Amino acid sequence: MATIAAQNAPSGRRVLLVDDEDRFITQLGRLLERRHFHVVTAGDGQQALGLIANQRFDVVVLDIRMPVMDGMTALRHLQANPSAPPVIMLTGHATLESGVDAIRQGAFDYLMKPCSTDDLVAKLNAACTIGQMRRRPILWPRSTAGELILDAFRRIENTAPLLEALSVINHRLPRMAGETLFIVDADNHLVGHLNKQDIIQLATRPESPEILTWEELSANPQWLPDIDVEAAMQKQTITVAPGTPLRQVAEIMMASRIRTLPVTAKDRKVLGVIRLKDVLFYINSAGPPVDERSAE
Repeated sequence: MATIAAQNAPSGRRVLLVDDEDRFITQLGRLLERRHFHVVTAGDGQQALGLIANQRFDVVVLDIRMPVMDGMTALRHLQANPSAPPVIMLTGHATLESGVDAIRQGAFDYLMKPCSTDDLVAKLNAACTIGQMRRRPILWPRSTAGELILDAFRRIENTAPLLEALSVINHRLPRMAGETLFIVDADNHLVGHLNKQDIIQLATRPESPEILTWEELSANPQWLPDIDVEAAMQKQTITVAPGTPLRQVAEIMMASRIRTLPVTAKDRKVLGVIRLKDVLFYINSAGPPVDERSAE
């Protein structure tokens, strides 16, 4: 199985990382440079705006809580400029209100720390590809999980070999929603879930103590144990019913730090999945305004 070239950035893609945590931003910058991004860093929103005014960037990654100028203020300044690069919010202080506000203000996506490098790279590549194209659909009221269900998502039966899970994630990622593989039985009842980090932790590479990357594992699937998906999966999987209000769905996802959530019937049969990005987008059109005083 070949390494997935799509995980790397085309040469020359420029990313501005904006965060006041020096250690975090240095480590993340090095990881992204290994994926062939050209990385520039800034410690606050004001410094970031100065860099953007004088340099070209394909995408900006913004923290929310920073001194001098916070991420939300910087985002509003950027969205006032039609030629500004797309913005991904990446924060360790996620709240429902900040998530709704970020999407409302035009952020490309809203991610929560800790976020795997592979997932961030996928979002960076997507943001770079669409540039300033913003999704602005004609909206009609949507207020429940069932109204945002996506039926194209990554699923696999619990009896499949673990190697197949690696293949499903690699080859179905561009067409399917979310970053988690949901495990079902033969009757499509949800029995668990599995993500990239779960699979990486099961791999064995005795010749090196270094942390294994997804690319390395994809190129060396023989490092996986010969077990089935059921033996590797996490069995405690959070779900919501189709009638669950969007605000409640968002609170569940934010509290659990997940961005893709299964929607199931009473018998745990999977109806589809919903994405945090979509929930945050529609909360603004489906209900009363968010009370900013309720943040945190």
